Amino acid sequence: MIDHESLFLDFIAHKGVGSKDTVASSPASYISYLNSVAKLIDRDITPAILRSESDVRNIARSISEKRKESTIQNYCSAMRQYVAMVEENGL
Repeated sequence: MIDHESLFLDFIAHKGVGSKDTVASSPASYISYLNSVAKLIDRDITPAILRSESDVRNIARSISEKRKESTIQNYCSAMRQYVAMVEENGL
């Protein structure tokens, strides 16, 4: 589960994520990436565990052996957008 999922979708849409996509929806992909991270770490994605670049690095390190590097990079992009939403909204 992703805490503040609707707010996150609005946030990334407002930031233009996926605005130039013609095939797939990047906002939906970002939700999928965060849900995958939540399953891998067996925790919900919340501002308490994902609020800084340090949190992004720590989570990425903890799941690095479980997925390919390119997939981890996608996960990190989504996590960084979540961190930006947390920071911008003071969550």
